[in-house]
Amino acid sequence: MNNQDMTRYEEAARMLKVLGHPMRLAMVEALRDHPWCVCKLAADLGLNKSAASKHLSLLKSVGVVEMVREGTQVNCTLAMPCVFDMMRCARFFTDDVHQQSKTSCQCPQGEPERLIEKQKIMFVCIHNSARSQMCEAFVRHYAYDRFEVQSSGIEAGDLNPLVVKAMEEIGISMNGHYAKSARDFIERDQVFDYVITVCDETSAERCPMFPGTHKRLHWGFPDPSALSGSEDEKLVQIRVIRDAILRKIQHWLESEEHG
Repeated sequence: MNNQDMTRYEEAARMLKVLGHPMRLAMVEALRDHPWCVCKLAADLGLNKSAASKHLSLLKSVGVVEMVREGTQVNCTLAMPCVFDMMRCARFFTDDVHQQSKTSCQCPQGEPERLIEKQKIMFVCIHNSARSQMCEAFVRHYAYDRFEVQSSGIEAGDLNPLVVKAMEEIGISMNGHYAKSARDFIERDQVFDYVITVCDETSAERCPMFPGTHKRLHWGFPDPSALSGSEDEKLVQIRVIRDAILRKIQHWLESEEHG
């Protein structure tokens, strides 16, 4: 193996490493049909602008996306459509498409085939500070290939740092999460397949109506912001809530998978 070959392998390995993150794959899929402004892409994926820019800069560094400033905004386009062939070979598509791709894994000449359509979920609680955030993080962690997930609050508050700590204890980072208002999504006419309230029933009745046709579910969990005691005592109670949410999410994901 000569130095030129080694350089090619190193570049390929770096690109695969950059793509090996669910949020970056979600960005690549979002960019497949048309360019996106960084701010709009960040909002759609539930990220703040700083976190979105970091992911996009990494994708740009390996040639997967291009970023062009136009006036006050930065627009992103997909520069490497053949990345979808890699996804097909990695079984991000149905088995039929995977069989077709075995014989030809080349950059498509026309419009690339669409990834399996993901259902869209919106989790809502009072302030989007804890319960809905954990639901979002769990679905994104366990089923990012099946669902696009967002969370919001009836009124946006601040992300609970003890919730962030409790999630990090089980290996789930909430980096890039921040509190969002349900009204923001409604004003953008964003449509979801499921709207799931995770606060108490009385508060859930205050949840605004999202556009479009969707299934509306209610899963009530205790409010971490109402806990009393020292930080250590609150953290113990948050772990109980966290684990109850995880069990509910896992059970629901399993039931959805098997119809």
